[in-house]
Amino acid sequence: AELARAMGPIADVVIEDEISEMGERQLKFPSHRAAELVDLLARQILREERKVAFQQAMVRKLREVKA
Repeated sequence: AELARAMGPIADVVIEDEISEMGERQLKFPSHRAAELVDLLARQILREERKVAFQQAMVRKLREVKA
């Protein structure tokens, strides 16, 4: 949802592509690689303010998951 706010409807495809390029599967994506995925996804966002907003939102979400 956060990536879709930044990129629009193509976000799902971008996520699938990045996960695949990492050699992982979406349904069994390892949590220890989540920060790496966020970084790769952020690189796909062209507008700097949207990139920063995405990264901040994802850092909050990752902290919630770890807590």
